[in-house]
Amino acid sequence: MATERELLAALASIFPTSHLPVGIGDDAAVLQRPDSSLVASADMSVEEIHFRRDWSSLHEIGAKITAANLADIFAMGATPKYLLVTAALPKNFSVSELEELARGIKAEADLVGAIVVGGDLSSSEKLVLSITALGEVVRPVLRSGAKIGDRVYLSSLTGASAAGLAQLEATKECHPKFIAKHKKPTLDYESAKNFASAHSMCDTSDGLIADLGDIAEASQVKIVVDYKMLAAAPGFAELRECANSLGIDVAQWILGGGEDHRFVATSVDPIPGAVEIGLVSSGQGVEILNFDGELPSGFRHFK
Repeated sequence: MATERELLAALASIFPTSHLPVGIGDDAAVLQRPDSSLVASADMSVEEIHFRRDWSSLHEIGAKITAANLADIFAMGATPKYLLVTAALPKNFSVSELEELARGIKAEADLVGAIVVGGDLSSSEKLVLSITALGEVVRPVLRSGAKIGDRVYLSSLTGASAAGLAQLEATKECHPKFIAKHKKPTLDYESAKNFASAHSMCDTSDGLIADLGDIAEASQVKIVVDYKMLAAAPGFAELRECANSLGIDVAQWILGGGEDHRFVATSVDPIPGAVEIGLVSSGQGVEILNFDGELPSGFRHFK
């Protein structure tokens, strides 16, 4: 089957967006207005692919997909304002279950002052959720803005969601807090605002290497990450302890684990509260220094 990138390229040829400031291909599209820009992003979550109802409560599921959408808006340096929610519900889905799902969506949206203003309901064999998030920004931060000489910053260490998923799959618990972070990622929305002045930025939804690769490709640069810097980041020792107990190389989680929704950015100036992990140089792709293990590819649909 075609890769996600190939499918998106085919859609981009049918739905041209060259007349927009930013169209298909970034964390969100940018629509120009007189005094600011409207930022729009959509994300879909499908039962048994993105979540399992025997692992997560409906409140957690609603909050998780909402966080994923809000992260895309913040990844553009924007402020989320409104959400449109579309849900396809199994035929036996009750009103109380729908209310629990909706309360999860609202709880996460309330953290940033975003408002659900509409959507649609339909039926399906499995639970499917799709949220469209709308936000505002004066200067959008794009994946294509990285400059040679920039430093690379990460809002906080990646890998927690992957650590949670691995425990659930292995039915072996080593650090329950990582399980909780897989069921519902915890985003530091206040620190995200510190990234608004970055040259480029991306939400780490598919894995650090994969998402840095998107920045490198869009900016036509090479991004060099120093694994020693990642190993010195807060939380590394605890994550490695959990990985060792499951017989897994922690680098697979940190470099390839998705759904953390951390922010990775390049900037010439330090970003308050962020972890410096590398630099931008001439060339292409992503290079990992001080690392001799097997590099993960990150999550990709249709691979």
